Amino acid sequence: MAFVHPNPVPEHPLLARLAARYAQAVVRLQYLDGEEILKEGAAETALCFLEDGALVVEQAVGPGVPPRILKLLNNTVDSGQLLPFGEMAHVTGMRTASIRASGGCTVTRIDAAVFEEIYKEFPEIARTLNLKLIEKLRDTNHRVKELSSRLEPPVERLLLDRDETLTVAGEPSLVLWQCVAGHVRRIHNDGFSEEILPDADGFLDPLPYFREESWPRTLEASAGAFLVRWNVTERSDVFRFYPELAQRLLKEQL
Repeated sequence: MAFVHPNPVPEHPLLARLAARYAQAVVRLQYLDGEEILKEGAAETALCFLEDGALVVEQAVGPGVPPRILKLLNNTVDSGQLLPFGEMAHVTGMRTASIRASGGCTVTRIDAAVFEEIYKEFPEIARTLNLKLIEKLRDTNHRVKELSSRLEPPVERLLLDRDETLTVAGEPSLVLWQCVAGHVRRIHNDGFSEEILPDADGFLDPLPYFREESWPRTLEASAGAFLVRWNVTERSDVFRFYPELAQRLLKEQL
């Protein structure tokens, strides 16, 4: 449980001026190691500044899964640094992450009711908060791009306007093909062809591909077929998008 600091005046000169101006809206608190300062999802919007100590910023992942650590923050009383946290709640209306003390810390907490006055009377704080929000947006954009790259498979989508050979028996299996719609034929040495069916997800001969073996047969797709060509650095990356494919391939080898 946090307790009020015996000295109500923050050591940073700007925060000290703020506390003098809005004594009823500013409180200086001390937290012990592991104590929760802000709780993810809470509908409260007070702004905090870390004066001294360290914090862990974490976000829930799901039931039974440890929270994901997003960032570690630390500050010292003699650094002269203004280090706000919890500022996103003023925009979103709720806490987007949980923050807890790491090793104990001193925090200055400011009631959201005086935000507008602070922005007008303390431009240095307003500038610090704006820079912090810009940093958060950059971090968010980076995370969205990273997540998109994980969710969007590295593939080329092709709609054939003519018949096209996909694999040639005996040649290295360098590309994984997936037939979404259309017809695929097996071409025999004597020129005889027969229509074949891909597996449940449309993959064509995935086992030799993952074993890095040669293609066992020559396959040709007909004009009008819709195909997906996988371009992965590591062949096992395909399993991130089709984990059930790995299970099927294992069964085939048993």
